[in-house]
Amino acid sequence: DNLARVDTAMDSALHSTFTRGGIVAPMDCPKDGIELEAKEDDHLTLQTCGECFGVFLDVADLNRILLRHNLPGLEKLGGSANVEELVGHCPSCQVDLIAIEGGPHKSLRYDTCESCGGIWLEQGLEKVKPNGSIEDLSLGIVDFYKRFATTTQH
Repeated sequence: DNLARVDTAMDSALHSTFTRGGIVAPMDCPKDGIELEAKEDDHLTLQTCGECFGVFLDVADLNRILLRHNLPGLEKLGGSANVEELVGHCPSCQVDLIAIEGGPHKSLRYDTCESCGGIWLEQGLEKVKPNGSIEDLSLGIVDFYKRFATTTQH
């Protein structure tokens, strides 16, 4: 029982902050350095940037969103890594982010952390209101990944 409470507390801390030299610090946007704002409900935690409107989430939360909308998990959606493109550092653990390209003509992209697997997404969320709810953001994320999984038909 105590272990479960510690687990829950650690999980909450990981969703909203990262540690730098033993000091808990807020996450910053990998694009513009603005402090990310946590949006939470009973099942998800999304970190959003008020400047570029990007969203950071862990892969477990992304898979929850996708599965709730009858989409396959991230690992089944395809895409290819573009290791040539420098895209910034993970807001959670400060490791390099890698661009993953997909969709028609590889026109869509999200970034993923080499270490923790966190996902940074800004492209495709333009229709979501800047102060949108978790549900609005989730629907924008679903729409992006539906398009991301679509490949060009020959």
